Amino acid sequence: MVKRPIHRLTGNHAKPEIDELAEEVVISILKGSEVQVRLLATPKDLEDLAFGHFISEGRGSINSATVDGYNVSVSGKIEKRPSEDLLTAACGACTSGDIIDPTGIIESNFKFYHNLKDTMNKMKKNQQIFHKTGGTHAAAIFDENGKLILLREDIGRHNTVDKVIGAAKRQSLDIGVIALSGRVGWEIVAKCVRTNVPIILAVGAISSSAEILARKSGMTLVGFAASPNPSVIGELNRIIDKE
Repeated sequence: MVKRPIHRLTGNHAKPEIDELAEEVVISILKGSEVQVRLLATPKDLEDLAFGHFISEGRGSINSATVDGYNVSVSGKIEKRPSEDLLTAACGACTSGDIIDPTGIIESNFKFYHNLKDTMNKMKKNQQIFHKTGGTHAAAIFDENGKLILLREDIGRHNTVDKVIGAAKRQSLDIGVIALSGRVGWEIVAKCVRTNVPIILAVGAISSSAEILARKSGMTLVGFAASPNPSVIGELNRIIDKE
């Protein structure tokens, strides 16, 4: 978060004050002296971002990450993105290279029978940066009992997923369900297919491309998960106990 001068409008009156804004900067991930990828992101939990980005994009895996300002130096066997790519906060799949559906099939016996609205409310309650700025998304991992395990925030939706996947990887945790503070599009489903996440819960809607990929990969998607009437794509028995 950064503090910046603004004018606060109340009716027809403007009052100067200092406000807290969600921070957004260019993050460079390097291997040796060579830039592997540049992302617009919130400069927090950058080790998690680096670990999760390469795994969830299917570009290899890293062994270590060291943060120096807005640069992250990594080691490992990874594939760099095209040099002209800059992944903005609104773009998880923007590239001058090919965009290809992952071909994996979800293999998991994970079940999540916890109340969906309670789950989403628990995530929202713990979005500390959002509460101060109103400017960040979140992704969270819960266990089968609805306990919040990990939560990460960022200016970009896809960055939150990278961060929470990276955090789980660094802690050797399996992921059964990821909750999202926004909509779920193709790029987030693709990340979760590549990392074998069986369930995604989203506050917002499911896109048509997300629906196609989820059905093809055997994933369960829940849109409008905090509402009285969520929409579900995929296997219901992962979220509804039919016994």
